[in-house]
Amino acid sequence: SKLLLRPKTTEEVSSILKYCNDRKLAVVPQGGNTGLVGGSTPVHDEIILSTGRMNNIMDFNESYGILSTQAGVILADCQSYTRDRGYVMPIDLGAKGSCMIGGNLATNAGGIHFIKFNSMHANCVGLKAVMANGQILDNMTTLRKDNTGYDLKHLFIGSEGTLGVITECAILCPPMATSKNLAVLAVSSYEGCQRILCLAK
Repeated sequence: SKLLLRPKTTEEVSSILKYCNDRKLAVVPQGGNTGLVGGSTPVHDEIILSTGRMNNIMDFNESYGILSTQAGVILADCQSYTRDRGYVMPIDLGAKGSCMIGGNLATNAGGIHFIKFNSMHANCVGLKAVMANGQILDNMTTLRKDNTGYDLKHLFIGSEGTLGVITECAILCPPMATSKNLAVLAVSSYEGCQRILCLAK
């Protein structure tokens, strides 16, 4: 690409996308560039919109364990921040030192905590996204129980930036375990693995 844009706020992302949409200029959003499916790779000569400067952790609600952050915060920084407060991020990846939380949502990243803590869909309480025409969808909430209206945030989780650019999110973080027990088990079949999983649950 000949042009890389690095906005710092949701409003700047909105201005960029509105400008590009009005002029029919193609845009590719990028986070930490650790994804392996090619969703953040320019195909022709698209403008790259990087969320790397949107790297502020905005708030942590200790009553519920909800982390509010901009999309460009590196996953390892989120993990460190929540760990210091006695909580754990519900996602952990090998790329945690460079992947960004917005990209984790945009790709619906799984990781090694998936079975224990569930998916990004289950742990995202709210998000803010900018659609292609520059319109801001503000679904950013830290309200744990909210059964009003359409739950539009789920359309953006896993959409790889095709519906809009995620700029902020609120993630539910479970309390850190005070102890861990480790068992090494050997089984002779896949069905045995399933039985062990049921027993562990």
